[in-house]
Amino acid sequence: MNKAIGKWCYLAAALLCLAPCALTQTETLQISDPPSNNIVDNIYVGSYSATNTQTGANVQIVCDDFKDNSDYNSATYTVNTFNTLGNTLWGSQYTQQYEEAAYLTIQMLGKTGQEQGFYSYAIWAVFDSTDVAAWLTKSGDGSACNNVFGGGSWSSGKCTAGTGGLLKVASSQNFTPGEFSNFVILTPQGCKNGPGTCNEQEFLMLMPEGGSAALYLLLAGVSCFGAMFFRQRRQAPGARLGVV
Repeated sequence: MNKAIGKWCYLAAALLCLAPCALTQTETLQISDPPSNNIVDNIYVGSYSATNTQTGANVQIVCDDFKDNSDYNSATYTVNTFNTLGNTLWGSQYTQQYEEAAYLTIQMLGKTGQEQGFYSYAIWAVFDSTDVAAWLTKSGDGSACNNVFGGGSWSSGKCTAGTGGLLKVASSQNFTPGEFSNFVILTPQGCKNGPGTCNEQEFLMLMPEGGSAALYLLLAGVSCFGAMFFRQRRQAPGARLGVV
């Protein structure tokens, strides 16, 4: 009887591991100080370095959230994929915007200096063009304004949020289902009421060497199951980052 129950429990756990997207995965990260080696208009841009406090591994993350700020304390994030956008900061109604942000993240790879900054501001503008335009106005950065929003967006010392520039390049892409399966979205826990109410920012993370986000979650599930199985055996008888 006990052997039969044990087999069913083992099978149930295995099935859970094979469907990791049905489980809530979390990641606890601490952002490095400084998070990157590039600052444009008093904000760190490009990918940020962070440490997984559970494993000690270093990861690279890209901020998509201009409405919230981050600090250098460790924080816990819900790990989402493009199949679980309903759990992200903006939600599944922003699927197109998340695709555009992922596309811009890929294009940003290899960029340096001010050009890298243009891509960071474009990623932020995908979700919050008004605040990005206001920040570039305050910073007096006409070059960034025109690159992000399109030529002519900077006029008379003011940046107007437009739909040209890098935003137009991203929005004109024909994305295909599963195109960004190698991304995860790290959504901060504890947000009271959506963007602007979080203690940390939301981040995109591109899996190394084109790895699958589904595989990432599967490995997390397998690791969890492995720890449970091991425990059972032991117990057996015997800058604003947008940080300014």
